[in-house]
Amino acid sequence: GSAQYPFPGGVFQWARYRINGTGLNETEKIFSESLNKHENTLTLATLRIFSNGLGQPHFHFNANEMGYVISGCGKVGVVASDVTANFNIAIGDVIFFPVGSQHYIKSVCDEDLLLILAYSTGNQLETLRMNDYFHKTADHILAQLFFKEQQEFQKIPQASK
Repeated sequence: GSAQYPFPGGVFQWARYRINGTGLNETEKIFSESLNKHENTLTLATLRIFSNGLGQPHFHFNANEMGYVISGCGKVGVVASDVTANFNIAIGDVIFFPVGSQHYIKSVCDEDLLLILAYSTGNQLETLRMNDYFHKTADHILAQLFFKEQQEFQKIPQASK
């Protein structure tokens, strides 16, 4: 099967294009290049969020995200330009996040939440996760943006690699 890409709270499996194909097996390289050569392709993934795990807030610069719930149940939050919404999801539900909308998915069941995801791009998916934003922005800039003391942002834990 596809390689697994764990994150705190779950695991992804991808069918996607990568600009740098390092680490992809031969089949993944062929598929990656094929995605990028054709118009109107989708990047696909399975997303497993462990019981009570969180797919942290993030947004995609270059793709809409669509998902179908295969098993489990969860809670979704989305912040778009003119709306903020939170709602529950269960088996058979379809979700959609427009490009640029911040969103998260959380498992709220005793079982894992499993989704099939599709992204509207054959290019490399460009994503900004909120933990990356906070860890890659200087403390003094965050303090100015959020009107807080610089020391408050030094308390944010670093994810283990």
